[in-house]
Amino acid sequence: MKSISFQTYLLWGLVIFGFVSVGKVSIDNINGFACPSLFGVPVCYIVTLAYGLMLMSLMISHNGCKHHFFCIAWGIAFTVALFASLAEVFGAGGVCPSTNGGLRVGESQGVPLCYISLVMLIVILVLFIKGLYQIACDLHNKC
Repeated sequence: MKSISFQTYLLWGLVIFGFVSVGKVSIDNINGFACPSLFGVPVCYIVTLAYGLMLMSLMISHNGCKHHFFCIAWGIAFTVALFASLAEVFGAGGVCPSTNGGLRVGESQGVPLCYISLVMLIVILVLFIKGLYQIACDLHNKC
């Protein structure tokens, strides 16, 4: 039996950290802190759902389902993080919640969480492809 690699532990850790972090932003939104909305749904709820689906996909033992759910969830979270980061850079700012809580109003109010999420999602994808996806491909090619 193959042992679990450091990459897999790191992947699990980042997905759990992302889920807990965006879950906290969602709870803050319920308590009155602003979270931008998309079609009337707060974006932080959509991203929480996406990270939750990524986490659930890591628990699924069927490799086909694992990869489909992971890729769909990752794509949703990445799209939101990418467009929010672009809006933060090229827009007026204040699009993303910040590390200090709530939406940023000025430059001194923390790092936008969409930047952190974007970087984390890129690392998560690399870890997934190099780890669990590669293992599944190797198993499939053995047959």
